[in-house]
Amino acid sequence: MHADTAEPERIIRELLPLLRRFSRGARAVALGGSCAKGQRDEHSDVDVYLFADRVVGGAERDAAVLEALGPAAAPVSWGIDDPFVQGGTDFVYGGVRVECWLRSTSAVDAAVAESVRGVVRREYVAWTVSGFFHHGVLADVHSLRIVEDAGEVLARWKAMTATYPEALRSTILRRFMAEAAFWPGNPHYQTAIERGDVIYTAGIVQLVVHAIVQVLFALNREYFPGEKRLAESLGRLPIAPTDVGRRITALVAPGTPRDAVALRAQREALAALVDEVGRLV
Repeated sequence: MHADTAEPERIIRELLPLLRRFSRGARAVALGGSCAKGQRDEHSDVDVYLFADRVVGGAERDAAVLEALGPAAAPVSWGIDDPFVQGGTDFVYGGVRVECWLRSTSAVDAAVAESVRGVVRREYVAWTVSGFFHHGVLADVHSLRIVEDAGEVLARWKAMTATYPEALRSTILRRFMAEAAFWPGNPHYQTAIERGDVIYTAGIVQLVVHAIVQVLFALNREYFPGEKRLAESLGRLPIAPTDVGRRITALVAPGTPRDAVALRAQREALAALVDEVGRLV
C-alpha cells in the first residue's frame, strides 16, 4: 500500500493546462479513486475527476492529448457527448495510466442532494457489475482531494457528506435487506438448483450478495466505495458477519463441480449470511 498522495497530485497539477482544455466555463478538478482514499498500490491508476457542465467532445479531447503529450499517450475517450452527463478520457503520462472521469456538475449536484435526502437510484449500465448507484457519488466527493475549485462547489459537497446521512441509511437498510431476504427461500431458486441451472442461480447469488454489500456499508455508516476490492473493504467494517469477505468470495466463486449438491450448499450458505446480516440490522 502507498497512502502518499503527493505524487498523484503532482501529476494532476502538471496536467492542469491539458485538463482545462477538456471543458468550457466553470470547472473543478480533484484527485479521486484509490489514490485519494489512501489505498494506492502498484496497480493503481491516477484517477482525475473533472466536474463541468460544458465539455468538448471525445474526439477533440483525444486530439488535445495527442497534441500535448504525443502518440505515446494513446488517448481513449468514452461516453456520450450530447447530452453530456458523464464520460472519460484515459491516457498515459510519464509511464503512468491517467483516467480522467468527466462528470456534469449539475448532475452530480442533484445526485448529492437527493442521496443526502435518502433517495436511492440505480441505473444498469455496461461498465458496472451491479448497476450504477447514484449514491456512490457520496463516497467519491467525501474522499476526493481538491486540486482546483474556483467556485467552491467541491468544498460544498464535501461539507454535505462529512456525516453519513441517516435518511440514506434508513432507505438502504429497508430496500436492500428486503431484496437480500427475497431469494434464499424462493421456490424458483430451489427448482433451479434441482435442475442444475447454473446461470440462473449464479445471477441470484450476485443479486443477493450485492444487496448485502449495500446493507453492510449503510449499517456501518460507511459510504459504498464501488465494486472494486470489495472483499478487502468489507473486511474493515466493524459491524459485519464473521469473516464476511471470505464468505462472500466463496459464494460467488464456489469452485467445481457446480452440480445440485454444490448449489444447495451455496444456497444454504447464502441464506445463513442473509439471516446473520438481518440480525445485525
